Amino acid sequence: MSQSSTEEARKPVDKFTDGRVHVSIWENSGVKGAFRSATFQLRYKDDQNEWHTGTSFGTSDLKHLENAAREARTRIENWQKANKTEEQPKSAA
Repeated sequence: MSQSSTEEARKPVDKFTDGRVHVSIWENSGVKGAFRSATFQLRYKDDQNEWHTGTSFGTSDLKHLENAAREARTRIENWQKANKTEEQPKSAA
């Protein structure tokens, strides 16, 4: 299976939008364990009312991209904190 078809078969662990910016958060495995990353896409309709996806952001979309990136970072950091808490053994008092 090629890398692109493998990615198409996977599903994001979280998705949200800010304006026309669509965000997907992905969980991956690495040598240090699981980690999450985000991808950003611009969704828009053309003159024929058909949907398209882009990765180039104009001036009007940059504020949405900024907000989306901030929210993605918050969600990933919250996941990291929750997983660190679960993995750490409780100390005997």
